[in-house]
Amino acid sequence: MGISIIFTAPQNFEDSQYPLLGPNLKGLFTFGLLQQIYWEGNKYRIFFLNLIHVSSMIFVITQLVDLYFTRNDFDKALLNMSITVLSFVSICKTISCLVLQSRLVSLIKAISKEEIAAIKEQQNFVMKLMKNYTKYVRFITNLYWTVVLITNIVTILSPLLKYLSTSSYREDIKNDTEPYPQILSSWFPFNNLKMPGYIFATAIHVIMITQGAGVIAVYDANAFAIMTYLKGQFIILREKCRRIFGGDEVILTKIEVQARIKECHRHHNFLLKQCSAFDKIISPVMFIYVLVCSITICCSVVQLSLESVSTTQKLWVLEYSSALAIQLFLFCWHSNEMTVESDRTDRGVYESNWWKANLQERKQLVLLAGKLARPLVMNAGPFTALSVQTFVDIMTRTYSFYTLFTQMQEKDINANN
Repeated sequence: MGISIIFTAPQNFEDSQYPLLGPNLKGLFTFGLLQQIYWEGNKYRIFFLNLIHVSSMIFVITQLVDLYFTRNDFDKALLNMSITVLSFVSICKTISCLVLQSRLVSLIKAISKEEIAAIKEQQNFVMKLMKNYTKYVRFITNLYWTVVLITNIVTILSPLLKYLSTSSYREDIKNDTEPYPQILSSWFPFNNLKMPGYIFATAIHVIMITQGAGVIAVYDANAFAIMTYLKGQFIILREKCRRIFGGDEVILTKIEVQARIKECHRHHNFLLKQCSAFDKIISPVMFIYVLVCSITICCSVVQLSLESVSTTQKLWVLEYSSALAIQLFLFCWHSNEMTVESDRTDRGVYESNWWKANLQERKQLVLLAGKLARPLVMNAGPFTALSVQTFVDIMTRTYSFYTLFTQMQEKDINANN
């Protein structure tokens, strides 16, 4: 049993120095979010990536400008705002990774150091549990990347599909009665609705949407991986506590028992430190993300209620809002799972053969159990926890908003009649 047993992704995505996060780090590296591990010191590459990041920020500003110009068109403004806020979230994730780069790198190296140390020890139960959560990390990473890739391709090709959908629409474009279909909504200092400006604008849209989708895919998948790692480590810690006195047929010396109690304290201190570090990295972004998702889903609900919105556009809005809700659910679910396992960790102490302990060892067990009893929670800013309950609250309030908006519409219709 060795490192190769844990790896399930293609070897070109793996890194022996980072057994769990290898593929995720390659993704962060590819889209310029990780600049202090791979290719460190390559000034030209870092300059090019930072240039893309700055261009993305400028592009988001042009989206806001276009949103201002279309403020009088209610339907179009709602649609543009839904897309713009997602671009804004992507920029927030980029800025967070770059500003907190040293913290992120320290967290990644600490996780990998703990993983490598565990692999060298070759404890059977630890290796089995590590293999389980590593397989899940590979699965969720590959699945999430695939879904984002497909969504990106569909979004890029949507104008072409719209153009090829009907001959009458193509005739309207030739007669200048309809503009060319746009991938995104943004402002340009030239006419991007006619040739040749349309080609240039489309190329910029393709680059920006690919970069934005890539940032979201690698950032989110890495966050899911770290939360899954923390959950798995709490399960391992619980098992370590359960084995403090060995099995029924195993007799340990006092020195060995003391060493196992000490290891449980060390492992828990390590997890406390890494949870705190990860929470500081992700909390500001998740606060913005929860706020943006709440607003965007409400806006999508409004669009679905409007009769002026076409059926095709309603389907796109429904797909878009569903994707946002799924993204938010994945964050809340993985965070909630980590919290649940951290809350269960102290059960390992009570599941151990504690009755074999002497008075001094029992006092130490009480201290250990009390220390492990406090669950750890990831936060979305200073106002709310990142949990399934938070997700349920957002969905419930969205439905309440939809009901209220529908009732107001009915009152307006009845008043006009």
